[in-house]
Amino acid sequence: MKRVVLAAVLGFSSLGMATAAQTRTSSVKSGPEKGHEGPATDDKLLPAGWSFLNDPAPLFPHPEKVVQEKRISADSAPLSAPWPQVVNAPSRASMQIPDATGLWLPLGELTPVAAFRNGQNIVLVAAGRHALDTADLSGVGPFTSVSSRLLPDVTVITIGVSDDRDPVLRPVGAGWTVSIAPDVKPQADMLLGQDGNALTFTSPVQDGLPQVVALDDPASGRRLLLGMTRSGRIEQPMRRQGTGFAVRSSLMGVVVAADSDDIELRQAAGKLVLDTMGPDSFPLMASNRLQPYGSSLSGVSLGAGTAEELREALRRSVNAAALASSADRFEARMRVAQAAARAGNGPLLGEVMQVALQDWPEGAEKPETRRLQQISAVLNQREVSSYLTEDGGSTPEDQLWRGMMRMLMPSASRAGQTTSGTLESDHSHTADLIATGLPVLQAYAAPLRDRLLPSAAQWVARYGNENATKILEQSPDMPQVALAKALLAARRNAPDAEEKLKALSHETSPLVWPVAREALLRQALDRKTLSPQAVADQVDSILLALRIAGREKNARLLQIEALMSGGNLAGAAAAIREWERLYPDNRTEVEPQKTDIIRRMAQAASSVGRQNMDEVAFLKDVLNGASENVSLQRDILDGLARRYEAMGLPDQERDALRKLVDLQSGAQGMAVRIRLAKLELDMGDAKAARQDLSGFAEGSPDAALALPGGSSSQSVEVALLRAQIALADHRSDEAAGELATIRDPRAWTLRAQMAEKAGEWSRAVEALTPMLDSLPGTGGAAKAPLSPDQQALILRIGGDASRAQDQQTLRNLQARFGAMMKGTASEGVFSLLTGNKDGAATPPVSAGG
Repeated sequence: MKRVVLAAVLGFSSLGMATAAQTRTSSVKSGPEKGHEGPATDDKLLPAGWSFLNDPAPLFPHPEKVVQEKRISADSAPLSAPWPQVVNAPSRASMQIPDATGLWLPLGELTPVAAFRNGQNIVLVAAGRHALDTADLSGVGPFTSVSSRLLPDVTVITIGVSDDRDPVLRPVGAGWTVSIAPDVKPQADMLLGQDGNALTFTSPVQDGLPQVVALDDPASGRRLLLGMTRSGRIEQPMRRQGTGFAVRSSLMGVVVAADSDDIELRQAAGKLVLDTMGPDSFPLMASNRLQPYGSSLSGVSLGAGTAEELREALRRSVNAAALASSADRFEARMRVAQAAARAGNGPLLGEVMQVALQDWPEGAEKPETRRLQQISAVLNQREVSSYLTEDGGSTPEDQLWRGMMRMLMPSASRAGQTTSGTLESDHSHTADLIATGLPVLQAYAAPLRDRLLPSAAQWVARYGNENATKILEQSPDMPQVALAKALLAARRNAPDAEEKLKALSHETSPLVWPVAREALLRQALDRKTLSPQAVADQVDSILLALRIAGREKNARLLQIEALMSGGNLAGAAAAIREWERLYPDNRTEVEPQKTDIIRRMAQAASSVGRQNMDEVAFLKDVLNGASENVSLQRDILDGLARRYEAMGLPDQERDALRKLVDLQSGAQGMAVRIRLAKLELDMGDAKAARQDLSGFAEGSPDAALALPGGSSSQSVEVALLRAQIALADHRSDEAAGELATIRDPRAWTLRAQMAEKAGEWSRAVEALTPMLDSLPGTGGAAKAPLSPDQQALILRIGGDASRAQDQQTLRNLQARFGAMMKGTASEGVFSLLTGNKDGAATPPVSAGG
């Protein structure tokens, strides 16, 4: 690369006022643009290959003089003139500017790098070979020296620094920036995890694939395994050391010092994996000298300790915080919060976090603060959606706390956190997150582990898929997971599940026996070993205990299910109203059950008066909240009308049916109109009944016909109602016309009533005779006993025939029903009508006297 001296650049006559403005940007491009002719542009101000970050204005002394020179040069030089010559170049001393705080390295597009500090030097290793001109860049600001060395596959750049602060590296344009500015935001942490016996490193921002190279440490000579990435660093708390390796701090990428040739760093699926290789290799994480997992939210140590050690650590941290200076007070309080978290002291942890963040709100940006906020929310059972962030890392510990936070909040309140699909899939996703971090949880201090492990394990047992439950099964047998494993056995219908649950239902712990009892009742309902009402009653008896165990909501849902299964709709409705009173923010969880209850109430009324009253109260209550759901309103009004009918409240029934008519259409709407007309006719309001039927077409019953969607059965109903209305208005001829062509027992009965009222007995017999076709005849069916209604019909026809002196009909009745009437309560009257007393053939007695 051609060397260009800063002094020559400063002498370019193209430098002007725009130059001064441009130099205050965060980066400045280098080298003339391809194909450019004419004066140098304002972005050609620094040596080729380098640019200072932040405000490089101090690099350009006497800016007013430079601007004047540019104006003179621009006025005198033609556009086609060649590049101006360098004149009065400043001395090299002008390049030694102490205010410069950054460098830009032209390392190409999407080039991954690894960088670490080696004493007063920054060693940066970039993928690929990049020729850099670094001769004139010594003593610029805090950068005392810059040198580069080309290797077969990488470029090693060494930057001497006089500042003790670690620089921040970021990819910018077709290169990288190295900045020690005090206000520059630090690079994000690498995500550290574990896969089996291997350590994994994941970049916080996926930008291209990482690359791996092995080099010798210039200071110690140890073999270095470098994972070159475009984001992510390893901070001091994330350092790991094991047999034959040490993960060191880095400014960018992964730096591993390896003493064993069996240890390798490789790239797999976008991650960097540190593992061992070879037939005689050993498990990397088998020494147990490391924490099982790392965390991207570093800085919070929750490891185990004796009870005395935990109490002493908490006491000392409290005393130290009380005596801390104002500058150290926040960190001292964070140490108190960490000690409280390890001790499982949720109230103290919450109070300390609140006070600390009130005094210094900026502390909320620290990773350890976010983790402690999550722990506080879980221990104190507080739903705080802002603590549930999907960008908090992907290590098992991060996933554990994300899952624990999701457990607290219903899916509807987790904006942007709900997985696509059903509630079951959302619960399954939460179980996956928790199961991934179960090994981490078991390594926590005993008080914290004992607070968290039971609920976490039970969630996995209830909702986890095969992979998640497998992790639970592999967990050590300990009291905290015994109940979870019993619940898992019940979920899988294992033969010993009931025995395990029964044993746990006699435990003294209030967090164990109610949950086991609830599981047994669930099993009894599913297997039908107890009646649904008995299950509901027993759930109700342990609701207070389940509230302590944190299972009250689930138990109330089980109670509602049992009541509905047993047909106790009034009890289920009351349970839903109680749910909405206790959990007003969780009404949606019982909406399906409420809709099902209303739909079933619309089909039939209860046989118990008191139950109908309770159901009326429920339906009236839900009607007020169903103003936007027309379908639900129909079911509610239909259910109300049926209950008012069963309770003998015709006025209320009519009001409900009239409201229902306005919401129904088609065949269903016509059926409601028919019900309303019947009711009003029974109430003696023939005029209103006629008005209800005005929408049906006039004509014969075969056409009756109706509005679109009508049926023949509705046509018959309409004709019968019109006939009854005509009779109520004393219009017999009109009624006879409506009934003329209808073959229906109710029509025959009406015609007989009309004939009997007019004294036309023969017409009455003619109207009633077709109804005998449905009665038993001679032969085998003759042995069947006649019902009271059938006997009454025979006597009615016999009476009308006797009054009409219709001997043939009487003989037919005697021949067909004589044997069947013997031994019945109607035998004597039948004998008198037919003239057959003790089998003697005597003239029939006239019923008319």
